[in-house]
Amino acid sequence: MSWLFLAIGSCFLYAIVTVINKFLLGQRATTRPLVFTFWLGVLSVFTLVLAPFGMGWPGPAAFLFDIFVGLVYFVAILYTYEAMDINEASRVSSLTGGLTPIVVLILSYLFLFESLTIIHLAAFLLLVLGGFLISVRKSRSGLAGGLKGFWFISLSIILGAIYWILAKYAFDSQGFVTGFVWSRMGFVLAAGLVLLRPSWRKMIFISEKQATPKIGGLFVGSKLLAAGGSLFIHLALSLGNAALVNALQGVQYVFLLIFAVILSKKFPQILEEKMTRGILAQKIAAVLLIVAGLALIAF
Repeated sequence: MSWLFLAIGSCFLYAIVTVINKFLLGQRATTRPLVFTFWLGVLSVFTLVLAPFGMGWPGPAAFLFDIFVGLVYFVAILYTYEAMDINEASRVSSLTGGLTPIVVLILSYLFLFESLTIIHLAAFLLLVLGGFLISVRKSRSGLAGGLKGFWFISLSIILGAIYWILAKYAFDSQGFVTGFVWSRMGFVLAAGLVLLRPSWRKMIFISEKQATPKIGGLFVGSKLLAAGGSLFIHLALSLGNAALVNALQGVQYVFLLIFAVILSKKFPQILEEKMTRGILAQKIAAVLLIVAGLALIAF
C-alpha cells in the first residue's frame, strides 16, 4: 500500500504549490497560462537527474510514444490553466476533479484492463464525491452556469484522463524511470515548440523581463515542490490503480482547507475562505467522505 502514502504526500506538496500559484497567477509576469505552462515544461528538464536510477533506451517506437505522452501532458495543463484564467478556479477544479477520475476509471478498464473490487469501487466513489464537495463553491448562476471556455474545460478533463492512461501504460511497459524521464522530455519539447511562434515567443520574453527576483524565486520554488509532488504521484500511479490514484485528488483539497483556515487571516487576499454554517457543513461532510474512502483503501 506504499502507493497510497506516496499519493497523499503528493497531495500535500501540490497543496503548498497551489497556495503559491494563487499568488503568482495574480502577478503581471506570470498571469498568462501559456507562460506558466511554458516554464513548467522548461523546468522539467531537471527530471534527467533520475537518469542514473534506471533510465534506459526504450526503443524507437516507445521513445516516440513517450514524447507523445509529454505533448499530451503539456496541452492538458495548458487547457486547465486557460479554463481557470477565465473562470472561478473553484468551479473549474470541482468539475475537473469530479469528472476526470470517472473518465480515467472508464479508460483504465477499457485499455489497461484494470478493475476495482467492490470495496475499492466504494472508496473511489467516496473520494470523488468528497473531492467534489470540498472544492465546489455555489455561485448565483449555479455550478455550471456562466462557465466560459467550455471547450477548455472539456479538453482539460479528456486530455488529463488520457494522459493518466498513457503514462500508466508507459510505466508498466518500460519501467518507471525510463517512462517518466522520456515522457518529461516530451514535455520539454512541447515547451520548446512554443517558441517557434513569434507572438508566443514575445509573450514569454516580456514576462521574463517583468518578473522580479522575488517572483522568480517563488516560481522556481513552487516548481521544485511541484516536481516532488509529480514524482510522488507518478510513482503512486506506477504502483497502484490509475482510477484510485486519480480519485485521491480530493485529499489535496483537504490540505488546502487546512492551510486556508491557518493562513487566511494573515493572507486574506490569497487564501480567503468564507465560512457560513452551510459551507462549514459541506466541508465537514466532504472531509468525512474522503477519510472514509481512505479508510476503505487502507483497511
